[in-house]
Amino acid sequence: METRTKIKAVARATDVNGVFQAELKPTAVLKMNDIVERWAAYARIARGQARWQIMAMEDFIIDQLAKGNQLEFGLVSFYPRLSGGLSSRDADPEADGLFVRGAVKARRALMNGLKEKLTAENAAKPSHVRIYSVLNRDRNRGDVVAVGETLSIAGANIPINATQDDEGVWLERRTHVTNRSRPWAKVARGRVVRSDMALAVVVFDEPIPTGKYSLTIYTRCGQGADFQLLHCRREVRAV
Repeated sequence: METRTKIKAVARATDVNGVFQAELKPTAVLKMNDIVERWAAYARIARGQARWQIMAMEDFIIDQLAKGNQLEFGLVSFYPRLSGGLSSRDADPEADGLFVRGAVKARRALMNGLKEKLTAENAAKPSHVRIYSVLNRDRNRGDVVAVGETLSIAGANIPINATQDDEGVWLERRTHVTNRSRPWAKVARGRVVRSDMALAVVVFDEPIPTGKYSLTIYTRCGQGADFQLLHCRREVRAV
C-alpha cells in the first residue's frame, strides 16, 4: 500500500465548545520560481516555456473575469463576486461602494483528491511519557513510598505543571477489574518539589495505607493547557 504524505496540523489557541480547531501548516511555500521549476519538470518542458504558460494563464483568467465570465476548471471555479452591501433594494451599487472582485471555489475533484494521498498529524503531539525508576532518597530503596520521604522519579517527558489541577503525581489503585471506564482511583497526591523533562522530585505529605499502588504521573509534557493530558504508571509499595 502506498504511504500517504503527512502534513503538520496546528491547534488554535482557544477551543470552541470544547473542540480545538486545527489548521494545516504547509510543508513548503512555493514561490513563482519554484512553481516554474516544478511545472517545467512535471510537464517536461523548458523553464522559459513553463513561465510563459503560467503567466499567460494568470492573465487569461483575469481577462475572462473582467468580462463577467465564470471559468469552470476540473479542480476549481473562478468567478466574479460582489463585496459590500446595498443601502436599499434599488440603490446604485457604485454609489454604495459595492465592487466586484475575483473569487475561487474548490470543486469536488479537488476537495476529495487528497484523501488518499495526504494525511494530517498533530504537530504538538508530545512524545510518550516514561517512568524509568522511582528512588526513595531517605531509604535509598527503589519503588518504596513513605509519608514525608523524598522520591526521585527518573523518566522521559515528565515535566509537571503543578498549577493545573489534573497534572501531578498520584498513588492510584484499581477500583474494579471489569470497570474499563474508571479502572483507577486516586488515593493520594504527591507534592511536586521540582520537575523537568527527565526528573521529578515528589513528597507525599498525607498518611497512606500500606500496600501496593500505581505511582502515576499526569502531564502535558510542558506543552500548555491546550494539549492532551498524558500519563504513565509504575508499581510501588507504600510502607
